[in-house]
Amino acid sequence: MGNIQKLQIWLVTLLFLSTLGASLVWAEDPTKKEDQQIILKPVNKTHFQLMQITKRRLILQKELKGLEEGTSSSEALDRMRKLTIELDNLNENYEALATQIPKEEIARGQPEKEDWLAQLYEITRPILKSLKELTERPRKIDNLKAAIVALQNKIKTYETARKNILALEEAKLDFPDIFDKDEKILISSSEIQKKFKEDLSKLKDHYNPEILLVELDEAQRNLRKFQTSDKNLFSLVGEAIAQFMNVRGRNLMVALGFLFGVWGILSLTYKMIESKTHLLNKVNRTSRKLIKAIYYLFVFFIAVSASLFSLYIADDWLLLSLLFLVLLAIGWSFRLFIPNFIKELNLILNLGTVREGERIFYEGIPWLIKKIEFYATLHNPRLEGGIIRVPVEKLVGYSSRSFVKEEKWFPTQIGDWVLLDDDVFGQVVSQTPEQVVLKNLQSMRAYITSEFLTLKPRNLSTGYLIVIKFGLDYSIQNRVCDEIPKLFRSNLEETFRNKMDSRPPIIKYIKVEFDHAGPSSLDLIILVNVDGSHASEHYSLKREINRTLVSICNKEGFTIPFSQVTLTMAPSPSAMNKSLEMDINT
Repeated sequence: MGNIQKLQIWLVTLLFLSTLGASLVWAEDPTKKEDQQIILKPVNKTHFQLMQITKRRLILQKELKGLEEGTSSSEALDRMRKLTIELDNLNENYEALATQIPKEEIARGQPEKEDWLAQLYEITRPILKSLKELTERPRKIDNLKAAIVALQNKIKTYETARKNILALEEAKLDFPDIFDKDEKILISSSEIQKKFKEDLSKLKDHYNPEILLVELDEAQRNLRKFQTSDKNLFSLVGEAIAQFMNVRGRNLMVALGFLFGVWGILSLTYKMIESKTHLLNKVNRTSRKLIKAIYYLFVFFIAVSASLFSLYIADDWLLLSLLFLVLLAIGWSFRLFIPNFIKELNLILNLGTVREGERIFYEGIPWLIKKIEFYATLHNPRLEGGIIRVPVEKLVGYSSRSFVKEEKWFPTQIGDWVLLDDDVFGQVVSQTPEQVVLKNLQSMRAYITSEFLTLKPRNLSTGYLIVIKFGLDYSIQNRVCDEIPKLFRSNLEETFRNKMDSRPPIIKYIKVEFDHAGPSSLDLIILVNVDGSHASEHYSLKREINRTLVSICNKEGFTIPFSQVTLTMAPSPSAMNKSLEMDINT
């Protein structure tokens, strides 16, 4: 089936689903079908609305004309401004309704500058509304308490004012006719008294606390209603959670389902392509990792878009706004880590200084880099538990290299006998990435693995050489170069014949040679090559060889010299004075 045929089938299916959805939305009740047909006729409804707008426009125009012909007071100007705004809105509504084109598309002139704060408010408005609803009860209680205090203070003020007004009304004062002498003023005292009483009566009605008492009683009753509610904190929280899960929770689960579902399906598709087709095995490791990274980045955007689209379809603007804010926060914070991220991305894509399949010296121990993703998998085959996972950012700044096939990953194995630079001799009973444990003189001695390597361990289990320097007296000087070494060698081979003739031989060979002439002795050097299977006998064999050397000396009458100390005598005082005089004369 060609791509064009598939597209045609897809369009027909989409049209069918759209028609079915429209029929379900506009399904009508048979009992009200006739009335709805009269009301829902588009042309009649539009005509009726336009007539109403025309009538309102004529009324506003007449009112504006009357205000323009009248006095230009501040109240009239304010009224004219409001009427003008309303008339403009009616004109826009009339045009939009008559043309069936939205007002936004009819708008003319330069586009208004977009205010990013207003746009941010529009995005966060559902969140703010939800927070407002969540804190509605405590805010109402706080507002009621503040209103009660304000009403109580106001009632006290009103009572004081009313008391003063009543005192003025009860006072019986005579108003002298003080204006009779002034012919310019035509107001009598009776008129003043009448006006005075009218004003007092208005003030007395204004400062009547009865209305305030009713409001106070209502506020106190509402406050008691909120405070004596049988719903405690847990029940309120439970109701909020239940309400959230009823609508928002369902939408959230759907969005998460889309997110992880799309991610899982597309990830599984990649793994199937990788394992079944073996197409990616034809490219090198670096290109394969780059393709994988691009694919999973594409999968991430598809999964997030599907999740956002599900919330958009459900009209859940609260969760949609929250998700947008989370993505915005992640993007904003991500800018600080871009330089390090680029370095880490190079490592993940196998383009950096550390690469898969190479050798790296990490924290004092050699490792084979098995895999680099968000975590690098390092492996040392000689260590127990020799696989560790390291965050890729910790490998930034390191360098790896291709390893040699014969290269050792660790100088020892479990069971090997080692001799360290601190003269500790023991058998390896455990070696892990953290520590190496030696059995030394029936006791255990632990070293940090990196420190163990700095002590330059000699692995005797692979075979070792016993080196002994042995000094003889100068009385045999004429025999020490040729005769004496052969004599010592023959005696040593005779003594250790059983170890040399064993299968496999414990001692492979024995060499005795003249080394050098010391200050008090002529030194021989004895070399004994011992098989590694007898590494545990290192010190016992060395002692036995030394014992044999002494026995040979006793048998042949050779003298073993001791170290001599040469003393230099200080000159006498007279000689020192003579030397000093010679220096002065010179």
